[in-house]
Amino acid sequence: MNILVVNWTWYPSGGDWTYVENVVNLYRQKGHNVIPFSMKDERNFQTPYAGYFIENIDYKKINKRSLTAGVKVLTKSIYSTEAQKNLERLLTDVKIDFAHINVIHHYITPTILKILKDRNIPIIWTLHEYTPICPESTFISHDQVCERCFGGAFYNCVTHSCKKGSYLASTVAALENYVHEYLNYYALVDYYICPSAFVYNKFKQFNFQTNKLVQLYHGYDYTGIEAVKQNPLLFNERYIVFVGRLEKIKGAHTVLNAIKSCPNIHLKIIGTGTQEAALKEFKETHQLSNVAFMGKKSKHETLQIINGSDFLICASEWYEVLGFTVVEAMALGKPVIGSAIGAVPEMVINNKTGLLFEPGNYSQLAALIRDLYDDAEQIALLGKNAQQHINMLIDNEKHFQGLRKLIPAL
Repeated sequence: MNILVVNWTWYPSGGDWTYVENVVNLYRQKGHNVIPFSMKDERNFQTPYAGYFIENIDYKKINKRSLTAGVKVLTKSIYSTEAQKNLERLLTDVKIDFAHINVIHHYITPTILKILKDRNIPIIWTLHEYTPICPESTFISHDQVCERCFGGAFYNCVTHSCKKGSYLASTVAALENYVHEYLNYYALVDYYICPSAFVYNKFKQFNFQTNKLVQLYHGYDYTGIEAVKQNPLLFNERYIVFVGRLEKIKGAHTVLNAIKSCPNIHLKIIGTGTQEAALKEFKETHQLSNVAFMGKKSKHETLQIINGSDFLICASEWYEVLGFTVVEAMALGKPVIGSAIGAVPEMVINNKTGLLFEPGNYSQLAALIRDLYDDAEQIALLGKNAQQHINMLIDNEKHFQGLRKLIPAL
């Protein structure tokens, strides 16, 4: 089969790419051809189909003086005629058996769905975010969980300036949702894949295409995990680790507040983001000599550092869709102290595969860090359980068999 895989990037760009790369490899291992459709970028992996990709959309233009350029970018983010035309060319040149959509909002846009459906191409869409039911995409408004847009009341995004605290950005985001709801393009998708029970229940609660929602956990290729286990990198100190974007919704600030009362426990932080400077300033202000900012690391280096740690902290403060960092830590036999939000509790089972705390509650987190760090037996037991649980939950063959139920020809 020729499978069209659509995603806003064709290079490593976060958890969505981890899934895309994994499912692309899975399709190929099963003997199918993958045809990518994405956005041009110098970081993209090489592909003979790059000529069909759309031009890169630069949102920085919105903040520049050129009003015309800004309006052009905003218009393309809602309704992309370029994506439609380029996809039409691709479909004319290549026979596509079915399409697998991933992250397309703001870039490729749902306008491509009609092009696919007009040619009777089956469509499945893996939901990596909440854009169809939340214009801000994360259910976060001014650092707080927000569900005011329930029932399609997207104007709340504007009145509360939810998107980046900007009235303009929020207006565009709300308008995008109203346009796509009016055009009813979402109804053209055959199945929506929800990577966790939480995501499934949230979209169902918001009455989004309820008869097309399918809960199916991601798959994962554990080859890199096994390679790190066989050739571990030795460290001369004990430490714990936080891995993730340095943004408010990921909770790095909560981790730093917690580690203040754990002066003898070393913390390594892997990742970059808009909060990096503020977090480093916090470290200096509070003289946290036990905290090391590692910056951005390759996937292999990240796995090595996680493997050398006692346990990982996932301090998310948004509705995590799944979280591959947690998957990887648990697959390495590491317990996870995770915030009880989104899909995290489906992986971090309290007192079995890790420990749960209230999101943002750094005092509670600090107590859990100290208690677990001082209990080697508990670390080993939780780590063993974590590995067993995640290997059963996140499995490539299970994921593929789930996809086959949706696309029998696979």
